[in-house]
Amino acid sequence: MKKVAIMTDTVAAIPKDMAQKYSIEVVPFYIIMDGRSCIETDIDKDQLYTRLKQKENLPTTSAPSPQDFLLAYQKLSKNAESILHISMSSAWTNAYAAAIEGKEMAREKLPHTTIEVIDTKTVMCPELLIVLGAAKAAAQGKNLEEVLQLVNDMIHRVNHLSTRDSLFYLDKGGRVFEAKSWAEAESKTIFRAIAAVDASTGGIMKPVARAKTKGQIMKKMVDIIKERVGDKKLHIAIGHSNVPEEAEQFKQMLLSQFQCDELHIVDAAAVIVLYNGRGLIDLGFYSSD
Repeated sequence: MKKVAIMTDTVAAIPKDMAQKYSIEVVPFYIIMDGRSCIETDIDKDQLYTRLKQKENLPTTSAPSPQDFLLAYQKLSKNAESILHISMSSAWTNAYAAAIEGKEMAREKLPHTTIEVIDTKTVMCPELLIVLGAAKAAAQGKNLEEVLQLVNDMIHRVNHLSTRDSLFYLDKGGRVFEAKSWAEAESKTIFRAIAAVDASTGGIMKPVARAKTKGQIMKKMVDIIKERVGDKKLHIAIGHSNVPEEAEQFKQMLLSQFQCDELHIVDAAAVIVLYNGRGLIDLGFYSSD
């Protein structure tokens, strides 16, 4: 029996090999397309990208149910004394509430298993870094209290920046939050926006900066990182939606400017693709100090 089992949602974009290496359980969302609900991991992403180009009759999403979380808790309880579910920002979805409800359902069924659910107040790449940090600590034999302390510290240290070709999909899906005016302005002028979702924004999306081209936006993101961390070593995760060349270009920009203790490039989950379309570059980072 290990001390702590780590689980998260697909928004964290944990690659399969990483999930297997660190025994991370990933609970998927659902995508509803043409009246049919499918587990998002079963969705053909090429088909989804083609569908999003139409910008009409767009698919929608549904969070995992309390029963989905209960089943995951029951599975993990067979080999762990305690379980920590690390959730995307609760401001974006009711998945966090469903995880809490699933935890309450588990009280009777799993009386000897301690379950904790934590809101990271972020999404995608920063969430990935938090989950990975927790999983590494659990693999080292840390107990639940120690892993929770690490996660709570990381939530306030991790930074998020993201840019995409258009805010249309976030606006259409009701997830644009305080960047609403920028989404509306896109129809009148052409620009690229940087937005953030992390503890500093209260878990909602807030606009950070904008520029005319993707290249200018990437440079601006590098400048923001310098302002925040100086010359400290970094832990970095870069996510993208069907633009691997741009993600690699951004990686090389970062490596030319910063020393990195780790740097991951990951592909966006289908639920993230649905709310961003093609062209997302998502960044999570924190300093080693």
